[in-house]
Amino acid sequence: MLGVSFVAIKAYHLGVPPRDGLFDYVRSILAISYVDVLFATVCWAAARLLLVIASRRPIAARAVSGAFVGFAAVCCLYAVVNIILFGVVGGFLTYPLLAVIGDVRMVRSSVGAHVTLPAIVSLIGIPCVYLVSVAALTRLMRAVSATRWVSASLAILAAAWVATGRYAYVTDFVEHSDRQVAESPQWAIAASIWQMFADGGFVRMTGTFTPDDLADFDPPKVGEVQTASLPSNVIRRATAALNVRALAARRPPNVVLIVLESVAARWTSLHNPLYATTPTLQAESARSAVADNFYAHIGRSSNSMVAMLLSTYPKLDFKEMTEQYPDFPGTSLATVFRSRGYSTTFVTPSDMKWAGWRGFLEGHGFDDVLDYHDLACPEMVSSWGVEDRCMVDEVVDQIARAGTRPFFVTAWTTQTHHPYETSPGVPLLNLVRESTPDDWELGRYLNIVHETDRHLARIFEAVRRAGLEQDTLIVVTGDHGQAFGYPHETYVQGRTVYEEDVHVPLMVWYPRRYKATARVPVVGSHVDLAPTIADLVGLPAAREWQGRSLFDESHPQRAYFYVAESHFRLAVREANWKYIYSVQDGRDELYDLQADPLEQRNVAAQHPEQCDSLRQRLVAWTEANRRQYERVEAKLYR
Repeated sequence: MLGVSFVAIKAYHLGVPPRDGLFDYVRSILAISYVDVLFATVCWAAARLLLVIASRRPIAARAVSGAFVGFAAVCCLYAVVNIILFGVVGGFLTYPLLAVIGDVRMVRSSVGAHVTLPAIVSLIGIPCVYLVSVAALTRLMRAVSATRWVSASLAILAAAWVATGRYAYVTDFVEHSDRQVAESPQWAIAASIWQMFADGGFVRMTGTFTPDDLADFDPPKVGEVQTASLPSNVIRRATAALNVRALAARRPPNVVLIVLESVAARWTSLHNPLYATTPTLQAESARSAVADNFYAHIGRSSNSMVAMLLSTYPKLDFKEMTEQYPDFPGTSLATVFRSRGYSTTFVTPSDMKWAGWRGFLEGHGFDDVLDYHDLACPEMVSSWGVEDRCMVDEVVDQIARAGTRPFFVTAWTTQTHHPYETSPGVPLLNLVRESTPDDWELGRYLNIVHETDRHLARIFEAVRRAGLEQDTLIVVTGDHGQAFGYPHETYVQGRTVYEEDVHVPLMVWYPRRYKATARVPVVGSHVDLAPTIADLVGLPAAREWQGRSLFDESHPQRAYFYVAESHFRLAVREANWKYIYSVQDGRDELYDLQADPLEQRNVAAQHPEQCDSLRQRLVAWTEANRRQYERVEAKLYR
């Protein structure tokens, strides 16, 4: 009955059997439940062995039976929780995921959206059905004399299920995007705890690399000369650059950095003409540089923040860096500006208690750190915070109050975060232009992106009204992407390293420098943001920054990203190639983004040499990251 319960729970993930393709449905059930049946069989065999040992002690035997039934009921409940969780975060509960969940109070809106009536019924019903079934079968078995024959038959059936399921998995289901559902949730949590302590918290890959492969992760040396990734004339034409020293001789430019929470490039008008979601940004791009190939390193806001502000690669693990390293020994972009006499402010309509953000930011160069408690809107739209409108109000007020002292403001939105709660009274528009498995959620999300974009127009207007148009740089980017089941079967953020999860917008509005839209083709990432902003305003980069300005001819045509939840996947983009490596099972994926921008054709088998070359870069990344964070921890904890 434990095995049958596990199979039923996994079938819940697949949904109602289709009228056509019933054979494939059965194969899928076999593929995703064979490990669970094996787990149930091993537990059953262990309990039978204990019963043999305790056969002469009736009280001990009854204790063994009772303990097994209680343990099995808890396993059923745990399996239901995990299959629901799989639909929310794309994986089972693990030690890393427990650390990621963090502040339960803030995530309750996102989790609560998935706690439906069927989910509640399953949580209560399946363990109860299991207990009732065991009680009924116990009575039935007392009337059957050939219990050994029944036990042998069940063992043979379980072995056949495991063998058939394993075959179905390796021949078909292993190619599915949700293949991790075939794991045992009980084994997943145990294995993750063991791996955490065994590996010392570092991701490891086997393989060799050359010292040159580490250059991508070393801070640029002063005066170093490297082979340009793009011809100089392409760089100059793309950036429409003027003389930086001459620009810096004028009033130091103000800087406003706007981070759009959970906004992928594909959902903006800047990068996808199908969607009319960001008309403000589209219009303002006429005085901007727009980076076409800009990436987040991971679908996690805290780690994106550290990469953007401190130009450092996040640690390749599952933790929130702002919480793990509140005193991270690095120079932030805010510190650079404050040292030059700028006022520095961080404002968000969210709660700065999340993952220790307030303490981290106050310790890294920001004079003022404001969250929804400090804004004029008391009504929360979700457990994440208030409307983005309230944050924009504060930014507009700061621009209006600006005197002769230059300012650096970082504004981080929150309303575009799941569960995509729209503002009261704002009518919903029909903005969906592609058929997805979740058009309803996508429609709500696109409307909030559109609403936030409408409010951003007031920031540009405030700059012009204050007469600061030629003296202000506005940078707009996303902290990570957001997925809605298309073009890959993944949802929310941080589950994959496909484009919808890691490709983010980047627009640099700088009328002093750009008289028309400049498309920047360089492949870059969050670690490059601080050096790029410093370059544009004529300030030197901090010595330890690992990134390079996107307008630096020595910038490599590469970006690195990873997933760290119930599994680890590392990825690198080099020119048009995108390579993904699964640390758990060694699976390769390779895509030619020029020919296949939706990443639908894995050509790893056709290009083994390209895979080997890019895998070597990922090996170098894991080694560089280990060395980097061993030095960080030595500084912090010596």
